[in-house]
Amino acid sequence: MVSRDGDGYVLTEIKSSTSAKTEHTFDLAFQRVVLEAAGFPITRSEVAHVNNKYVKEGEIDPGQLVSITDITDKVEGQLEKTKIRIDHALDVAASGSMFDPGPERAKLKSYDEWLTIREKLDPPLKDNSIHRLPFMTAEKAYKLIETGITEIDQIEDASILGKSTKRYLSALARGERCVEKDRLSSFLSEIVYPVYYFDYETSQSLLPPWNGTRPYQQVPFQYALHIQREPRGEIEHREYLHRDRSNPMPALLSRLREDIGDTGSVLVWYEGFEKARNKEMADTFPEYAAFLKDVNARVIDLMKPFSEGMITDPAFRGSASIKAVLPVLVPEVTYSDLDIQEGGSASRLWKNVTLTDPDTPEREKVYADLVEYCTLDTWAMVAIHKALRRALTGDLQEH
Repeated sequence: MVSRDGDGYVLTEIKSSTSAKTEHTFDLAFQRVVLEAAGFPITRSEVAHVNNKYVKEGEIDPGQLVSITDITDKVEGQLEKTKIRIDHALDVAASGSMFDPGPERAKLKSYDEWLTIREKLDPPLKDNSIHRLPFMTAEKAYKLIETGITEIDQIEDASILGKSTKRYLSALARGERCVEKDRLSSFLSEIVYPVYYFDYETSQSLLPPWNGTRPYQQVPFQYALHIQREPRGEIEHREYLHRDRSNPMPALLSRLREDIGDTGSVLVWYEGFEKARNKEMADTFPEYAAFLKDVNARVIDLMKPFSEGMITDPAFRGSASIKAVLPVLVPEVTYSDLDIQEGGSASRLWKNVTLTDPDTPEREKVYADLVEYCTLDTWAMVAIHKALRRALTGDLQEH
């Protein structure tokens, strides 16, 4: 957006992000070069972005929802480099030969996109190319290539690589699953019965739909809960899914307090997520603060044996996500036959049939799919917990 400012103009980049980012500086520098060449002098360059501290109370206040960050100095610092890049881009476009498409040359977190393009070009990447390593980045690939390393088996010093990539290389070197039984035993001993296997599904919106919520706040609208009251005991199932346009949190919390007892471990996958949602809800609904604080104190992260290397397997590809671990440890439990297979789709579909288009004939089908998906998330934790106990004890008959 360009607006008049005395004898000059203000250049405003409008973004849905919650802050001014590095790439916005490059965007505005390019726009400024073009505009000034066309006779429009720019006096200020700024980014209009979302204020994620804004809390909705009544009608949305646009003035509070949007923040303006002046990045004029940063843009001016990029102007000469931008002019050089423009000339270079024009030379590349006019050239009859292919430029170097190496993914390691990607900037601004575009490595994965460039890797996808590179996979379609000749000559094909080798099977043992460093670009095939999981969780690789352009910066790390560039550092390896600078030292002459282009293939995985050439890597002798993995110190520049990320934790997940190093975890994969260690597992690959061993060539088989490895269980550090002492550490795993210590972890499993912390789990106290009854055990509650627990998972939220959440929705977020740029425009907060309910009073007391912020832009992009992750608001729980659903949970699944499997309960095992004693080792080898029967598995019980509880669930909640919000089905109308009202703020889902009060009803969800009321049901959750009924479903989770005041003793026993609460097992989740990636504790930071569930704990953060509980803390946010405790701040908004203080009548549940003591309950949610107690739940958080009892949370145990079932991801830890994988993220902390207590159990490793090359087939995990260095990942500790439940979608990477489950098909390796418990292949009979699968998401592949579900209509909803990941959280992003769950959030989008719930919002569509509940808030955007509640009269859609697809509504009850989506709700059924949401229950099936979220239930499998916690059932997967039940199955993985059992697999961890088997890995420790070798008891193949455990149920």
